[in-house]
Amino acid sequence: MFSCTDSKNEAAFFTADLADYIVDTLYLEKDTLTRSLPQEFSFFDQNGKSFLFGVVGRRLYQYSYPSGELEGTVDFEKEGPDGIGGFISGSLITEDGIFFISDQKSIIHTDFQGKVLDRFPLPNVPEERLAANFSVVNGNRMYYNKEKKQLILSDVPFVLKEPNMAYEDWIWKYDLENELAEPISFSYPDIYKEHFDDPELGLYSHTFLDTENLHVVSFPMTDSLLVSDRKSTKWVESKSSEPLVFQKGKTKQEGDYVVFLPSMETSRYKWVIFEPMSKLLLRFVSIETEVLEVGGIHNRSSFILHDLNFETIGEVFFDNQQIASSGFATPDGYYFKLLNPGSDDVEEYVRVLFELP
Repeated sequence: MFSCTDSKNEAAFFTADLADYIVDTLYLEKDTLTRSLPQEFSFFDQNGKSFLFGVVGRRLYQYSYPSGELEGTVDFEKEGPDGIGGFISGSLITEDGIFFISDQKSIIHTDFQGKVLDRFPLPNVPEERLAANFSVVNGNRMYYNKEKKQLILSDVPFVLKEPNMAYEDWIWKYDLENELAEPISFSYPDIYKEHFDDPELGLYSHTFLDTENLHVVSFPMTDSLLVSDRKSTKWVESKSSEPLVFQKGKTKQEGDYVVFLPSMETSRYKWVIFEPMSKLLLRFVSIETEVLEVGGIHNRSSFILHDLNFETIGEVFFDNQQIASSGFATPDGYYFKLLNPGSDDVEEYVRVLFELP
């Protein structure tokens, strides 16, 4: 195992509450057709003005930033020449438009007014993959290179199956100009042979650090991160300071169907977020979850903080039932959505600035 943390850095390790780094709150208006706004937005400067764009299903939201005023919405069609399909498993908002993963068949590129600009077939996968699931689930964001017209996307197993252990082509880099896709390969560690058919403990999460040209893969029970520049691969330590308890999921046969029953109380490592303002990597960990007798859920989660050398700096704690575990970057800091807003008319996003000791 490769570790970038030495004894000097370990001495500087700190723990804190995420709430200690909240500096203010952004309020985004909701219209009467909106039940809930997304956790993630994309920030853009256009003609000297700042905006946030977000997608829920087939609806695009545009907000003025930092006022939070709703500038407009666009509802994308399901069918027809400008239809984006019935099942959207992921989207990415870029300066060049929006990319949707549609019906596990294609990537659809649209403008900001709802017009389809192009359609690209999803990569073909071999039989041993069993069934592709191109998706942004479990923190597997898409990434786009404007200059090269390249898109990076993930094929995420709904549940891990035995044939998947020999499979490697989980991430794909798609050259949109030439319609060529090439895999970015890695393998699951052997320990995951014990966790087939588990929707919680069988899912990886991939993050691409474009400024470093590094691919970072997080596995749910592994206290290290897999880091690759495609020429070499290393494991770097990324371990919670809290004890973790991993609980296997179960399956149940109901007629002709198999029902997957993951443990919702299990500990699990999840995705990695890059926070560009502080140049930190945040590895999300769900430490423990308790289902309360009176109803509701109490959770203890954290972000393990790393610098870009993957040295561990600290760990900040929060309840993922109160504060969302993913968010979005702006030039003013990183925003996380509050999950229990005090009003039906707005949703609240707290701005976090990591001023480290």
